[in-house]
Amino acid sequence: MKKSVLFLGLIVAMGLSSWAEAGESPILGGGNFGLGLEVGDPGVWGPVGMIWIDRENSFQPALKLGNGTALLQLDYLWHDYSLIKPSKGMLPFYLGVGGDVNFQNTVTLGARGLVGIDYLFNQENVPVDIYVQVVPELWFNSGATAFYVYGNLGSRYYF
Repeated sequence: MKKSVLFLGLIVAMGLSSWAEAGESPILGGGNFGLGLEVGDPGVWGPVGMIWIDRENSFQPALKLGNGTALLQLDYLWHDYSLIKPSKGMLPFYLGVGGDVNFQNTVTLGARGLVGIDYLFNQENVPVDIYVQVVPELWFNSGATAFYVYGNLGSRYYF
C-alpha cells in the first residue's frame, strides 16, 4: 500500500512539475521545482515538493508517513514578499489551501489551510529554502468530522 501511495505521489509531483515548467521561481540559482523533507504533527514526516507557477503562486505536494498512516497532500500557496524584508535572502509570508487523503483502514479526506513563512537563501550556490507553517485541518470520515491544528518544519532544494 505504501509503495503504491509513493508511486501515485511521484506521478502527481512530476505532472505538476511539467505543467509548471515555464513558471518563474524566486529561487536564485535554482529552478521552479524543489524537493525536500517536512516534519511536523508528532511522528509524521515525509518528502515535500514545491512547484512555482510564478513568483507569488505555487503548489506544494507532499507524502506523509508515520503513525501507521500514509497521507497524500496537495496545497496551493500564495506568497507575499512585502511584509518582512531581511538583509539577505527573502522571507515571504504565505497563505494556502489544500487537501489530504489518508490511506489508513479507510480512505479519509481532509481540508486544510496553511499560514507560514519561508526563508529563501537567494544565493546562486544555495538554491534552498527553510519554512515553518501552521496548519488548521478538518477531517471528514464516515459522517464524522475532526478538527486539528499542527505545525510543520521543512526544507527543500531547488533544481
